[in-house]
Amino acid sequence: MTLDMDMLAAAIKNVAEAVILPRFKSLNDADIEEKSKGDFVTIADREAEQVLSKVLQDMAPDAVIVGEEATAANPALLECVTNDSAMWFVDPIDGTAQFIAGDTNFATMIAYAEKGEVRHAAIYFPVSGELFLAEKGAGAILQDADGSHRLTVNDKKMDLSAARATFHTRHYPSSWNKRLELLRNSVSDCRNSLPSACQYTGLARGTLDLVVYHRMLPWDHAPGSLILNEAGGLARDLETGKDYRPATLHGPHVLATSEELWNQVRRLVS
Repeated sequence: MTLDMDMLAAAIKNVAEAVILPRFKSLNDADIEEKSKGDFVTIADREAEQVLSKVLQDMAPDAVIVGEEATAANPALLECVTNDSAMWFVDPIDGTAQFIAGDTNFATMIAYAEKGEVRHAAIYFPVSGELFLAEKGAGAILQDADGSHRLTVNDKKMDLSAARATFHTRHYPSSWNKRLELLRNSVSDCRNSLPSACQYTGLARGTLDLVVYHRMLPWDHAPGSLILNEAGGLARDLETGKDYRPATLHGPHVLATSEELWNQVRRLVS
């Protein structure tokens, strides 16, 4: 199914304008809930997902909607990712902790998948107004105040020692500790661990070179993976050598701006 990307862009912007931004820096204690230790949700997350879900259902009536907050309420929804049904993945506010703190590094993310493959994706940063869009096989673009720009990762050869990297290691098993430390000591720079939206778009726009993940929840990774792939980068499992797909819920995954850089990581830690 081919989606109208202009309609998808309008939907994500409208929800941000009507639901998310009015709550930014205006939350009360009653508007915030801790789902589990260190994992927060706000009234804006829930309301934005509800509104988006209705719009997305109209765009693709047969698609299953797998939203972060709906899955928190009904974990069985996550089982849908293993089948070939058409589905939407929705993260209403990626970076809820930042949103609560008044930090602008949060985004709304949407992906549409068919037969286990991401076909369309959007990541929108409501405060800056930056919108990242991708269609399978059609490339990735950034729309901002200066217009529309095609995204292409830096294809120059890079040694691992020059790489700028971010490490999300909380969910890695302890058996990986030494390998992760070796990798951390082999790169040029370790950046702050910002939300997935910032990591994927940072890779696609050239401000990052490597990101390491283990937990691969589809609403966190399906949108960004397509944008990164269409910009010329990759998200791939270090053990299996397989590219990321929404049914893959665990790593070890490394996101890289080139296959050569990814291979350097694999050789180092294998």
